[in-house]
Amino acid sequence: MKLKKLIPLTLLVLSQGVMAGDLYVVGDVTHSKDSLKKGTFDSALTSAGATGLSSSDSGSGNQWRLQLGYGINRNLAIEAGYIDFGKAKYSASYAGGTATGDLKAGGLDLVALGILPLTDKFSIFGKAGAVALKAKSSLTADASAVTATGKATANEVRPLIGLGASYKIANNVDLRTEFDHVNGIGKSNKTGTMDSNMISMGVAYHF
Repeated sequence: MKLKKLIPLTLLVLSQGVMAGDLYVVGDVTHSKDSLKKGTFDSALTSAGATGLSSSDSGSGNQWRLQLGYGINRNLAIEAGYIDFGKAKYSASYAGGTATGDLKAGGLDLVALGILPLTDKFSIFGKAGAVALKAKSSLTADASAVTATGKATANEVRPLIGLGASYKIANNVDLRTEFDHVNGIGKSNKTGTMDSNMISMGVAYHF
């Protein structure tokens, strides 16, 4: 079963399981650092006629994330929701012209958390799972490489790993901070690819 079909089913199961365990929601503000692998964009320009090519990439920004979680016990939970990975930007110059482009992505994730309580209030956790995402790229060129101008979209499933910590500030409210990594977002022969590192801070509310 594809992840994007499994996630709605998981959310339904979680919502039905509130009496059996710990149902909660997490809202995060995230900061992403996206690293673009420039080869796809460079090749598109040189194939269109660009010579003397020099290119660079950049990508950082603030986004958001919303998750629904279910604590099976004090050491294990599952979470699912939406992640915005932000955008990696591309720029290039070549003989007689310039080009700009970008690659952005977002999608639905499903992860398992292994939790280690250190005190009654403070816990650390590691997580692993996958994200069903859509990647979109665009490239705008002029002069000799104008024919490289275009857009592309790719759908795929990528592994996600992360770690974090939570601190209980009230009976049903936790502060959370976490780090997540997803590599190879996009398709090299279509949209280009990027790696994304995300730092998040947010609040978990337990029902």
